[in-house]
Amino acid sequence: MIFITILILSFLSILFICKNIISKNLNNKKYTILICSVLFLFSFSSLIYYQIGSPFLNMKELYSLRNKILEAKVEQNKNLANDLKRFDELNLASQNDPQNINILLNLAAIASKINKVEFEIATLQKLQLIENSPKIKSLLAQAIVKKANGQVTSRAQKLIDDALADNPSEPGANFLNGLAQSQIGNDEAALKIWMQLYNNTSIDNAWKNDLETNIRIAAKKLGISQRVIDKKLINNVKITDPIANDILNLSEKEQNIRINQMVEQLANRLTKDKKDLDGWIKLFQSYKVLKNNYKALEALRTAIEISPTIFLKQTLLKELLPPNKKPNFTSETVNLIDQILLEDQNNVDALFFKGLKAFNEGDKKIATIYWKKLISILPSNSQMSIELSKKLEK
Repeated sequence: MIFITILILSFLSILFICKNIISKNLNNKKYTILICSVLFLFSFSSLIYYQIGSPFLNMKELYSLRNKILEAKVEQNKNLANDLKRFDELNLASQNDPQNINILLNLAAIASKINKVEFEIATLQKLQLIENSPKIKSLLAQAIVKKANGQVTSRAQKLIDDALADNPSEPGANFLNGLAQSQIGNDEAALKIWMQLYNNTSIDNAWKNDLETNIRIAAKKLGISQRVIDKKLINNVKITDPIANDILNLSEKEQNIRINQMVEQLANRLTKDKKDLDGWIKLFQSYKVLKNNYKALEALRTAIEISPTIFLKQTLLKELLPPNKKPNFTSETVNLIDQILLEDQNNVDALFFKGLKAFNEGDKKIATIYWKKLISILPSNSQMSIELSKKLEK
């Protein structure tokens, strides 16, 4: 209102001056004072406009925007409260069962989400003592880099190198390795690492956008035009990979033939080098892409023979008992479930399938034992916990 009043007075004063100039009714002194007053009022009103913006606001839109901000804030606080509750539950569960890998992994993940970086690092260090896998090393390196505000420290670099020595295709370790190269000025190496990782990352992966941003920054430093990078990213082709370029220039039918040939070449090589764990895992993944499930499972079984880790056994169990099909409990799946539970008595997948097998066979007593244990591990409001409770009540 003040602004509008000043604006109206300024406008009327200007009209008054113009009228009197025309009629020559004002002397020079009065004219000077009046001009200064009008200019002051006009300048003052303009200053207010500059500071607070236009007074002619749509109040309905303003209130609507305010309500949206408040709703978002309430939702954010609600999510934070749920995350903190989940953190407390997992922290308590880890104290009761300090060797449970799944609980510790989930605890580290939720600690990262609520920005408890020190706690995340401590939890991952506990995990490393239980299972010193490339994945754990990579996660620990990521947490250390996060604590250092994005700088790849010497401690993180050691973990990255160890993870890549065990598994050269570990995504998190490769991402950080590219970051480390970029930070020491080796943008060419960083770009090569990130492009290779980009090609192996699924489109719906949450961090693919971050990876693309880093690729563009590295390319810009090297003087590579954005048009060239756009083409490479759209086609999802390795910059220095002539084989990939050759394949993309073929027809779809010829591409499939060529890819199948490459996979078979890998399979033939592995028959001579049967201890190549990474090779067998790649072969499993390749056959999965080609939808050759039989050969994929055979490759995965061979990988388990080489390294019978709980992760590989759990992967095989999920492949044999997919959620979109009626479960077929064979002697192989039953043995897998028992082996997993022997190593991890609180394994969520194994407890679920153990209870499901008993439930399908009409043995509700056994199903209750395993599912009640599973329910005690799961968050009380989780969908699985609710569904299992309903089944047990029938």
